[in-house]
Amino acid sequence: MRAPVLAFPLGSMLLGFILLLNIALAAPACARLVTDMRGKRIPLPDNLTRVATIDDGFVEGVMTHLGVIDAVDMIGSWSMKRDYKYAFEAENGESWELRGWNTMKFLHPRLNDKVCVNSPQGNVINFEALAAGNPEAVILRLGDCTVGAGNREAAAKTMDTIEALGLPLVVIYAPTWFRSADLASMKEEGRVIGAMFGMEDKAAALMDKLASTEQLIRARTRDIPDAEKPRVLYMGLNPNIRKQGGAGTAHGVDTPESYIIESVAGAKNAFNGTGSGVPVSAEQIYALDPDVILLPTSNGYHPPRELMEAPYFKNLRELRAVREKKVYAMPWSPMNCARRVEYPLDMLIIAKASYPERFRDINVYDFALNFYKEVYGVSEETARALRSHQLLDWMKGIDF
Repeated sequence: MRAPVLAFPLGSMLLGFILLLNIALAAPACARLVTDMRGKRIPLPDNLTRVATIDDGFVEGVMTHLGVIDAVDMIGSWSMKRDYKYAFEAENGESWELRGWNTMKFLHPRLNDKVCVNSPQGNVINFEALAAGNPEAVILRLGDCTVGAGNREAAAKTMDTIEALGLPLVVIYAPTWFRSADLASMKEEGRVIGAMFGMEDKAAALMDKLASTEQLIRARTRDIPDAEKPRVLYMGLNPNIRKQGGAGTAHGVDTPESYIIESVAGAKNAFNGTGSGVPVSAEQIYALDPDVILLPTSNGYHPPRELMEAPYFKNLRELRAVREKKVYAMPWSPMNCARRVEYPLDMLIIAKASYPERFRDINVYDFALNFYKEVYGVSEETARALRSHQLLDWMKGIDF
């Protein structure tokens, strides 16, 4: 009797080959090749349903606009899990509280239940958790707080480790990665994300829409004589700086903040040094004598009232900008190392704070409402609530 074919080594090899072929055929086909910002081509499934995002909200913002946010299965930033609350007290004893959320946490509460592959401190990726989740793709935005631009070697190791896990890695670079103040590279970020979902045109249209605010501002400020340009200080009120004897921080001429102040809004950066979050003393701030002060998220949210009324800033009460109440808060943006989808709001606040007359016809409070509705596709009620969670209600009282 003839022995069964499978008794021979050749038959076993053939059976193994057939089994492997069946497994391969049963696996999801990689129907799309996406070129990321490294220039690397990454094969991806045609219909992504399980994506890990390692960023601080920009990727999720674009995905919200594209209508594919439900594909996010793992996140990389604790800012999308935390509830933030800040308490303030004025010299007269009056106290108040403010609470805010990351815009993506507010719009998508389910993100709070997703595994975060970063440490609570925001500086250590948990590769074991990432591997266990086995996402179909990992989107890594370099230059955010999660994986910053300061340590290129660490960033390279992060990329190598993710790829060594066998996970498809799509890399995008925030403007901070290029050490460039120009925000034009954000359009390429949007393109890559759109390409992952077969929506390059829709993503490109979004980035063009965001850039249109910049174009509007430039059109109104391009002809201002140098002598008439106000001096604007982008001043962080980081409480840790006060503990070290400083009064606040400043952003230098090589930062995206300065780019918006000078190249877009047509004003002057009062601080002509370099670097982000540079500690400055009260004496230095008085020497700068800014016409306008902008208060960004800086280890917490900081409303204008804090600078103008809190007892620990009494030594800054004689600043001209404080006396004239030309102090404005930027939108609440936890973990704000790099610009996100909401950056047009930043630009418009800076422009109107610098030139209230030239932007008198634009109510930024209303602009924010329409922005959320158009970009995120939310209702009027949700847009109003989101505006409050970005802590922009201070605008209403001064018709900003």
